[in-house]
Amino acid sequence: MRKSLSILSAALLVIFFAAAIITAGCTDNSATTNVTPTPEATAEMTPEATANVTAAPTEATPSATAVPTEEPKTTVSGEGSQNATVELSKGVHLFTLVQGAPVESTVSVMTEKDGISVKNVYNATVSAQSMKDGKYYWSQAFMLEEAANATVQVETTGNWTLDFAFPQQINGIVPQTFTGAANKATPFFQINEGTYNFSITAANNDVVGVHLMDYDGNVIMDGDRQMPLAFHHGAYDDVVTMKINESNNYLFNVICDGNWTVSVAEA
Repeated sequence: MRKSLSILSAALLVIFFAAAIITAGCTDNSATTNVTPTPEATAEMTPEATANVTAAPTEATPSATAVPTEEPKTTVSGEGSQNATVELSKGVHLFTLVQGAPVESTVSVMTEKDGISVKNVYNATVSAQSMKDGKYYWSQAFMLEEAANATVQVETTGNWTLDFAFPQQINGIVPQTFTGAANKATPFFQINEGTYNFSITAANNDVVGVHLMDYDGNVIMDGDRQMPLAFHHGAYDDVVTMKINESNNYLFNVICDGNWTVSVAEA
């Protein structure tokens, strides 16, 4: 079954344990939660812009990777819980939710073939670390199997904007280190075939999950687990060793309500 559909069940795990994307490719996404209709939010096209996750500089340059045709960023804005219809192309997308206050929020994107639902909760002690231009933000990457008019639902309070764009890319290879707070997707970077150590730490948190996605939107799996860290409750500080079978560009989707660091180096 489709790996893109696997995002939904991992997100639901996060929602359950955080009270407060992405699991095995055999996840069935035939059932979705009924939602009380809400006023439609407004979608508009805006100039390209992206949110940053801190990355360490690299010493080597990978082979050039083809970059997809840039599309204007789509922005949906609203206040409180609202629904919108957003036209999205086939392939990988990054959504970034920007809010005026560090309040709990959930973003769901549903099409006939794909579905994700991700909740973000800010730990009060680290919320200021997830600010940009005076506002709070979080992000996740996801993949659609085909172009669609997606139903987008935002559940939160206060004013917000939701951006859709292609994830950032950096001209970097392993070793790499990323740090952040709250849910974030890192930029794409190069990992060549081989065995790697993934060092993961999380603090001031209730949950943490780290999911590796390739340039085509496939989530890297090990049996029925997402790699390198499917889900962990509480603080975490450990190294996961895993084999990468294909040289490609990859990004990390990090689910965490606290602050986190993810590093990757050759084993």
